[in-house]
Amino acid sequence: MPRPTDLMALRRLSIAAVLQRTVRALVEAPAMRRVSAASRGDRRKFLVGLRARWRMALVPTKRTGSDVVARNRFEREVQNRLGVLPNFFTSTSAAPALASQLWAQAKAAYLDNPLPSLFKERLFVHLSRFCEVRYCIVRHAGFLLGKGYPAGNARVTPETIEQIVILLSRPVPNAAQLEAVFTRLEGYLEPAEIPAPRSKAEEDLFDALTVMFVVPSRSAQARTAVRQAVGDGPFEYVVALLAFIRMAHYWTETHPELAYETDMIMLMAQHHDLARRLLDTSDAEWAHAGDALREALTGQLQVLNTELQHRTRNLLSVIQVVFDRTMTKHTTLDSFAPVFVSRLDAISRVQTYLSRLVQGEKVTFDGLLRTELAAHAASLQQITLDGPPGVRLRSSTLQTFALAIHELVVNAVKYGALANPNAHLLVRWEVEDGDDQPPLLHVHWEETGVHLADIDGNIPQSGYGRELIERALPYQLKAKTCYEMMPEGVRCSISVPVLM
Repeated sequence: MPRPTDLMALRRLSIAAVLQRTVRALVEAPAMRRVSAASRGDRRKFLVGLRARWRMALVPTKRTGSDVVARNRFEREVQNRLGVLPNFFTSTSAAPALASQLWAQAKAAYLDNPLPSLFKERLFVHLSRFCEVRYCIVRHAGFLLGKGYPAGNARVTPETIEQIVILLSRPVPNAAQLEAVFTRLEGYLEPAEIPAPRSKAEEDLFDALTVMFVVPSRSAQARTAVRQAVGDGPFEYVVALLAFIRMAHYWTETHPELAYETDMIMLMAQHHDLARRLLDTSDAEWAHAGDALREALTGQLQVLNTELQHRTRNLLSVIQVVFDRTMTKHTTLDSFAPVFVSRLDAISRVQTYLSRLVQGEKVTFDGLLRTELAAHAASLQQITLDGPPGVRLRSSTLQTFALAIHELVVNAVKYGALANPNAHLLVRWEVEDGDDQPPLLHVHWEETGVHLADIDGNIPQSGYGRELIERALPYQLKAKTCYEMMPEGVRCSISVPVLM
């Protein structure tokens, strides 16, 4: 026989359920919506019907004593593990055995998952932004705030309201930002530990996991990046957690009658900004509005991948030309290797520069020039740079132009103005706007104080750099160039089309 305390607990649960159903009936019943305009007789009929529903609802459900004991034991286990008894696990009255099965899934993929507890709970909250029914995000934000145990771990220090608001406010990354995220994750030389809360590494991982969660069929690059960053084992545990979060969302979406627990209702009543963000469905609506989020997360990636393939082919062509031209001038390995490596380094610097740009930005001339000078530790005391900042270069012509600047700097460091502490380098540039033509960047490079006559025997008269400036730039970039070796040093001018 069930104990009196068990029967009282069951009775309290039944009364609470009746109250909830009655309030819903009051809100949804057409009679109640028309009560202000109804006659007194109609109002009386409504109240009589309402009392009848109360009497029927208060009739106790017949349960055996063993059912009640088993149910109480199950609910105590849930409460001991989570610190509260979520309505999620009391929503299966029509199929009581399902509650234990849901609990088994929760333990396997969520609670007993060996990933760090705070990471699991923060990820649960972050991904629950994409569920239109807000039960999961409210309940799991409560766990993070100490209303229960984060991922079932009572030893985790609760987060603050401010920290939760920041987590809920993180923007969904666009395609260009995701490309940078994937590059960083794929750059791990060996798997790292799951990142600390609120770190940049955690943000990167959350962004990649957002793609895996929202658009799993288009997440090949995200999966590769996450696996590279965390390793094969942790990757599978992360996927198991994503699967459980997906199941929890589906369950709540198909059981929209799930009510928030009292502790979270009280908390949201006290913190309106938190409540507003928890109950905001804009991210979820975006995720479910056709392909809007899918295009934002992956649509542009196809464009970027196409552009990347194009750039890769161009880059390989540039490297092949650099290799061939270096081989013609340096016939021994000892002389070939350092020159070829130096030119590869210049190519690499440009690629690194490109990878750090956000969407819509371009490499600028002054940025490129300063990067190349810094790479050779050139003394700025010997250099005068004079020109407008932010002149944007065309991506399609960037690599060849960068190699030309590299060759000018290398020659100045080896033989010219930057090799002699008493010499000086002037680089002046300006932009000329044409009426019917693209704007032109005019670059004037002038070295003084070198005295080439004293070192003429050591200076190659027709090296790769000069050929690049006099032949490749006019052919590939439609540039106008002039390269002269004056008694005081090199004088070079380059006029190349640029962006507005």
